[in-house]
Amino acid sequence: MVKNAYVEISSGEAQKVSDITIVEFDKTKFLEAIEKFTENNEFQVNPDKEKVKMLLDGLFNNEQNYRLKYCPCRLITKDFMEDLKLVCPCNFLIHETYKEKGECWCGLFVRREKNE
Repeated sequence: MVKNAYVEISSGEAQKVSDITIVEFDKTKFLEAIEKFTENNEFQVNPDKEKVKMLLDGLFNNEQNYRLKYCPCRLITKDFMEDLKLVCPCNFLIHETYKEKGECWCGLFVRREKNE
């Protein structure tokens, strides 16, 4: 018997060993959640449906690759504490991009028009 050996196994094997259930990603529920998040706020989900679809694809790719929904338009530093600032939705209200352009870094959230 070898102690402290390193062995690589596939994710399928790991799932069998650890008995973890893999949860399917659900972009529709996430979109519903962020739309609810924007209710009664000065911002809304971008009305450009194609852009939102592209951004959600990026978010879910990041979740699949890095286990968190990192903003698809920001570079991950691999410093966990620093990268937590990039998890969507981030605190975009404090960023210059939002203050100047009225949208978050990637454009998923935009400032609501005054007449809405």
